Amino acid sequence: MAKKVQVMEILEKENDTLDRLLDCQSSVHIAVKTRNWIGLEEDMEKIRQLSLEFSALEEEREKICDSEISGEEKAMMLRLHAKLLKSKIENQILNKYIETSRSFVQGILENAVPQRRNIVYSRNGKVLKREPESVVLNRIF
Repeated sequence: MAKKVQVMEILEKENDTLDRLLDCQSSVHIAVKTRNWIGLEEDMEKIRQLSLEFSALEEEREKICDSEISGEEKAMMLRLHAKLLKSKIENQILNKYIETSRSFVQGILENAVPQRRNIVYSRNGKVLKREPESVVLNRIF
């Protein structure tokens, strides 16, 4: 019986950790869109810490959890699974946004910035795309 109480306590801590992680993921998404790089670094560190905390809780739960789980534990695990899926979707959305933005900027730079270096080839003889060069723009607000 004591193990069941411990398992539920761990599941509740995992649930709380995932809630905080999802909040941080939302903050990361906002920081990227608003170009708040300092806030982004802080949120990324929080996510790293929360991920470590969640992993430790998950290892602890696996150590004490037997093969049979109660209905209440199963319901809590389903909620955790749903939150993990939400987290995965948030990551995919952010990755797609970043990739789209990167492709857009790279396309502009390929058209706007003249070629300054020689063409680089892969070992198979194919032309490699260069990464965007740094460009400084004068802009008055």
